[in-house]
Amino acid sequence: MLPKRQTLQARPTLYCDAGQICLLSFLLVLSILLLNQAFADGGKNDIPGLTLKTKNYEVPDNISTMSTDEVSELRDSRQEELDEAHKAAASKDAVEQNMLDELMRHDLVRLEIIDVIPKLIEDYQIEGEFEKTLMGYRSTFSEEVKQKRDNVESLGDYQAYDFRFASVYMSMLFAFQDHPEFYERLKVEMKDENTSIGAYKKKLDVSYRNVEKARVQMDLVNNVDDIENLVTALNAELARRAN
Repeated sequence: MLPKRQTLQARPTLYCDAGQICLLSFLLVLSILLLNQAFADGGKNDIPGLTLKTKNYEVPDNISTMSTDEVSELRDSRQEELDEAHKAAASKDAVEQNMLDELMRHDLVRLEIIDVIPKLIEDYQIEGEFEKTLMGYRSTFSEEVKQKRDNVESLGDYQAYDFRFASVYMSMLFAFQDHPEFYERLKVEMKDENTSIGAYKKKLDVSYRNVEKARVQMDLVNNVDDIENLVTALNAELARRAN
């Protein structure tokens, strides 16, 4: 489902406020056009390192009906995660820096949209006002967005930067919606790695895998208290059954 239309005009200056925080990526903003992933959802506020990936570290509601072996297996699994979480927490600054480094590395791949836009214009033979509009987006990415990128020094800075990046992409999506003949072709070519936009999407997908790897350590750091509480509760349950 496409995001609800905003009262936003696509114009070369692109000083717009529309859009949601994206996770790091064109993936999140071009919505159905670009990914079948949730970062392809323009309404999903998900940034690795800032938003926790959903995982249940609560004591199971059915713990009383679980077998002792099941409780023990769950305890062992969560204990391994807890050990990893403690290691990650001991070097939290390094883990956070690695997360930021991966996000910024991936962002350079996102910014290759600057080179993709002229290729789309040429391949689709886009002319007139729409060509000017798309080149306006290109200028915004090349100048304003890159300038904001230069000011990113922390994960908190990245969040603000990513919001701006996402809003520009969302605006560009709306601009394509106004031209169904190009919009439909774009959707098809996203699945074809031999096209400029399809090759770009493939490169983004591959790049994002390393972001997810870095996210695992960040999520462990952020969840360490919940994991510890769960392991304590599981140990207590096993002790109760042993008496």
